[in-house]
Amino acid sequence: MQALYEVELIRLSDDLLGQNITDDIMEKAEKWLAYFAASLDVKFEEIVPSFIIMELITAYAMREVCVKKSYGANAPVWGNSTQKTGTLDYFGQKLKFYEARIKELENRITPADLTGNKAGKNGYRSVELYRG
Repeated sequence: MQALYEVELIRLSDDLLGQNITDDIMEKAEKWLAYFAASLDVKFEEIVPSFIIMELITAYAMREVCVKKSYGANAPVWGNSTQKTGTLDYFGQKLKFYEARIKELENRITPADLTGNKAGKNGYRSVELYRG
């Protein structure tokens, strides 16, 4: 199978988060992609590299970095970075952005997008009809 993404391009896509991308984070991003593909009845092996796949896996990876860094900086994503200002830290703010990006992409992507126009098992949200 071809590589679905280039790690270096993902690292360069965000100045704040890119330097924190590790192999473990990329493995977790792949697992999120496999989970999403399975929800559309597409096997991970059937996914073909494309711009939309690169965008989704980048968003998954960046989300993981945000979660790890926000927790690690002793400023959980649900709390405040400082008691005085009451604002989220940069990682918490980026987390909101990447969560919204993932939601947008997952709502737009179809099995045809994942497989390069090859329909899924029964097609997207389709039902087989048997006629007498």
